[in-house]
Amino acid sequence: MVQDNAVITDRFFEALAAHNFAAIREVMSESVIWVFLGQHPLAGVKNGIEEVVAFFDNIGALMTDSRVTQQPLVKGSQGNYLVECQHVTTHREDGNNLDHHVCVLWTIIDHKITEGRHFFADAHGADQFFSAVAPIAAE
Repeated sequence: MVQDNAVITDRFFEALAAHNFAAIREVMSESVIWVFLGQHPLAGVKNGIEEVVAFFDNIGALMTDSRVTQQPLVKGSQGNYLVECQHVTTHREDGNNLDHHVCVLWTIIDHKITEGRHFFADAHGADQFFSAVAPIAAE
């Protein structure tokens, strides 16, 4: 099951990179919910494919600007769930950096992503980081 669910998330990221909405719809439910925890400008619940894609576009731009390195730690799956844990470090010249662990819990039903949730090991640090750098991503 890890492989099945991981293939679906891999296909999502491939389609996202190409902004291929037809391919995204093959692996993501129209009513998808994405939860990005915190008290910062990017926090909240994203509803539907368009909001989720816009969220990932914002995060992608922010992390590109932050020269992020990601070290995969654990990936596991059971039933309708896939969890991925990573060590994430940013290398920004402005000194606003993050060095922490994050997990994403994916819910996949009938071969479609229906929900995603980010969990931060250092929630306060994530809030500080995203509060400091999120306005940069919106410019």
